[in-house]
Amino acid sequence: MQLYPGADLIECEIGGRPLYLPVLSEGRVAMLVDCGTQQHAAHDVVEFFADGRAAACEPRWLIITHPDGDHCGGLRAISERFPNALTACGRLDQPLVECADVLFSSRYDAYRADHGIFYNPETASFIRNCCGGPHPVTLTFAGGETIRLGEGRIIEIWHLPGHSHGHLGIFDQKYRALFYGDAIQGGGYQSLKGEWVLCPTYLYVNAYLATIAKIEQSSAELIVGCHWPICDGKEQIKEFCSASRDFVLQTDRLVNSYLRQHTSGVSLQELCESLGSTLGRWPTSANLEFAFAISGHLQRGIDAGTITVNRSLHPILYYVS
Repeated sequence: MQLYPGADLIECEIGGRPLYLPVLSEGRVAMLVDCGTQQHAAHDVVEFFADGRAAACEPRWLIITHPDGDHCGGLRAISERFPNALTACGRLDQPLVECADVLFSSRYDAYRADHGIFYNPETASFIRNCCGGPHPVTLTFAGGETIRLGEGRIIEIWHLPGHSHGHLGIFDQKYRALFYGDAIQGGGYQSLKGEWVLCPTYLYVNAYLATIAKIEQSSAELIVGCHWPICDGKEQIKEFCSASRDFVLQTDRLVNSYLRQHTSGVSLQELCESLGSTLGRWPTSANLEFAFAISGHLQRGIDAGTITVNRSLHPILYYVS
C-alpha cells in the first residue's frame, strides 16, 4: 500500500490482527520501520523488496520502534538478508531487542513469580517462535536525532515511551507523517475483521500520557501505527489521542475505586478479571493481557503514595494507602 510518494506499508498479519511495516524510500535508499516476526522478515519483507517499485531500493536502515516479537523478531533475518543495512532501536530497549530470552522473561513472563500470571505452553511457544536468535543492533537512539534519507528528506527520531521505556517514533519532516509503532493504542486492538481482540498494552502510565500529549500537540498531519487505522488530518489525530487518553483515565479511576471497595487486598489477576469486561469488548480470555496496563497503574499509585503493596504474600496484594 502506498501512503504517499516514498512511503509504503507492507501489509502483514499477526494472530488475526493487522500488522503494518512502514518503508520510507528516497531514490535507491530505503528505511524499514520494524521488521515483524522472523517469519514476516523472511517472507513478506523480502518479497516486498523483490517486487515492483521496491526492487529498485535497498534497505539501508532498519529501525525497531520497540521490543515486541512482531516488531523486532525478524532482526536477525533482516540483518542476514540485507547485511549492509544499519539496525537501530531505542537505547533503553536495547537488551530486549537484541535477545529473545531477555525479551520473553522481562516482558511476556514478567508476572509469573509475583502474580501467578503467565501464558499457556502453546501461546508461549508462539511468542518465542516470533523471534530469531540473538543479534546486536548497529546503534541506538535516545530521541532527537535526525537521518538524511535523501536530498530534502529528513527523518526525525522521536522518543515515545509508555509501551516500552525506549519506544521510538519516526517522523518524516517533508510529509509531516509520524510512524508511531505501538506508542499509542486507542481503546485496544481489533482484528482484520474489525472485532475487538485485545486491550491496550501500555506499561508506564505517566510516560504514556506524555506521549499521547506529544503526538496530539505535534506538527504531524498523518500518523501511522502498526496495528491501527491510519489517522489523516488533525481531527482524526485528535480523536485517536483522546480515545487513548480516555482509556487510561477511566482505567485509573476504576483501579483505585476497586481497591477502595476491597480493603482486604486485591491481586493483579483479580483486577484484570474484574475490570477487563468493564473497560473493553475483547474476549474474556484476553483479560489477563490487561496485566501490562493495570500493573502500570498500580505502580503509578505506589510511586504517588496512594497504593501500598504486600510482597510477602503470593500472589502479592495491593491496598489503598
